Amino acid sequence: MTLAERAEDTYYYPFWYIWIISLLIIAAMMLFLILPLSLFVDRVLASTKMKGPATRLIYVIVAYLLLGIGCGFLFAIFVFRMDAFQHTGQYSYVLIITFVYLLWQFILKWISKPRKRVS
Repeated sequence: MTLAERAEDTYYYPFWYIWIISLLIIAAMMLFLILPLSLFVDRVLASTKMKGPATRLIYVIVAYLLLGIGCGFLFAIFVFRMDAFQHTGQYSYVLIITFVYLLWQFILKWISKPRKRVS
């Protein structure tokens, strides 16, 4: 916000403060909400029997999409004090971050997968 648009006698937080607080909120969400739910989804996916890699990919995408949407709704409900459905602008970001997280999971799985040695 420019100086001309600011209201008189109103304190505005500096950018670094807002950035650090946002980082702390996101870290807490990852640690206490998304990580445990992700481990639960991984266990459920490991226990299901799937035919072929295409079916597995569809199950994984749907599971993580539902996980991301659910975490986004929970976060919005607590942050916006039960008025989460009046503020729908952030849900597009939740969907984008869900796919980024899914890509990150696949990259980590690909990196940690044991390789066959050619003799």
